[in-house]
Amino acid sequence: MTSAAQVPDTVDPHRHVFAEPLALALDAGAARARSRRRTVAYVVAAIVLLAVLGVRFRGDAASRLSGVPAPHWHWLAACAGSTALFYVANGVSLRSASGLRMPLRTVTAVQLAAAATNRIVPAGLGAIAVHLRFLQRRGMTRPAALAAIASVKGAGAIGHLVGLAIVAGTLNGSGIGTAVVSPMRSTVEDLGAGPTMLACVVVGALATGTIAHPRVRVIIRPAARVFRGHLSVLAHSPCRAASLLVSQAGTRLFQILALASAVWAFGASVSLMSVATVYLVGSLVAGAAPTAGGVGALEPALAFGLTAAGGSAGTMLAAVLVYRVISFWLPVVPGALALAGLRRSGNL
Repeated sequence: MTSAAQVPDTVDPHRHVFAEPLALALDAGAARARSRRRTVAYVVAAIVLLAVLGVRFRGDAASRLSGVPAPHWHWLAACAGSTALFYVANGVSLRSASGLRMPLRTVTAVQLAAAATNRIVPAGLGAIAVHLRFLQRRGMTRPAALAAIASVKGAGAIGHLVGLAIVAGTLNGSGIGTAVVSPMRSTVEDLGAGPTMLACVVVGALATGTIAHPRVRVIIRPAARVFRGHLSVLAHSPCRAASLLVSQAGTRLFQILALASAVWAFGASVSLMSVATVYLVGSLVAGAAPTAGGVGALEPALAFGLTAAGGSAGTMLAAVLVYRVISFWLPVVPGALALAGLRRSGNL
């Protein structure tokens, strides 16, 4: 007589054949559900942030914008077109830095998804996480993917510095530099020199102590070797290096054109060189802000700088707000859709 403990092994000899695929399907369904929940959370967080900013600055904006003329829609379309080209150029940069053959549509979608994530996570960490996961899904190791991302950041810094060198002559005697820096300076003055210096010392000590820690050095050393090897490959691939540098310079150019289009939409007679100066200096100063995308720091810097360049205060504030809505906030919706699509296709 067969015991009860022996019955399960003889009842269904095929059940193990179907158990593993069923478990995998359930895991995939759960992963998709989590992805949808995260996407919804990103969109909701962006909407809440917009609502908070709107309530916070509603009175001040209404008083300043009362006499601003209606914008010309063809310039707003030019602003939107320049913003779209900015994401395309960023996609070309990622493809050039990684050396992978990827469709331009896919890498552009990755930039939109990274932008949507970056609206919530400060200091660009959201975009880095999206790029890192995407490149690893494409077969790159983590150190190699980090090296590619660092190459993009380095090329962007070079392009920014070259742009500052080109517009340096515009700063002389124009008052733009002082106007752009004034919001940050007033914030530091409100906080006081003591707390500001203490914060800098704490951040410097934490960064130095982290890098000097033996365990951190053990982790960094292999990544540093991979990064040096990646730079060596780029140095021996002039086409890839040139594409990376040109595309990153293009991202700055398209952002400048987007801001200029927003300024010209309101009939202001600010030159393109002045707009470029204000953008390059303002984005550099606002980069020190701990907020996502420099929210709350870039807007006053651009508005003050454009006013110093010859625009009226109310009109320049309106132009900066429109520019930020088109270039910063509107891409959140297609970015969230791109994020969901990339997750469904297995690219993230």
